[in-house]
Amino acid sequence: MSHGANAAWAARRALMEGAPLTFERMAQACGVSTATLERTARRERWRVSGVAQGLSRSERIARLRDRLLEKAERIELNPAEDEPGADKAVSDLSTSVKTLLRIFETTRDDDEARERQITSDANVADLLDRLDRKIVELARYLAERMVGEGVQPAADRDAGP
Repeated sequence: MSHGANAAWAARRALMEGAPLTFERMAQACGVSTATLERTARRERWRVSGVAQGLSRSERIARLRDRLLEKAERIELNPAEDEPGADKAVSDLSTSVKTLLRIFETTRDDDEARERQITSDANVADLLDRLDRKIVELARYLAERMVGEGVQPAADRDAGP
């Protein structure tokens, strides 16, 4: 099998095994260039996931949050309580919001932990820097004192005149 065929099969396998769908992986699986696939998707207005667009997790969550907020505002502005299926639309939206809130909690916890770690690392770095400066200061003081008192290091004393 050629390198291109092997790469295509590797991409197909990755997709089947649950790897994130990206333009690069799909293009490889289909045997077309990424640029061609992206142009086709734009031209035909494909609905492309945030992962395939290369969005980060926080960007995807923000995008989902915005969509849910728009839906909630539409329901609020036009409460079609008497229309068939209105209860289901509200219920579906409620379920989506609850799921999103759980995702926010997890993400916020991760972000807060990351922020605490960064702060902790910065504090440790500052402490180590201050300790280093103090050690250098003490070493200079000791060296000056030894020179002033005529003290020689042990190796120099042992060598003798």
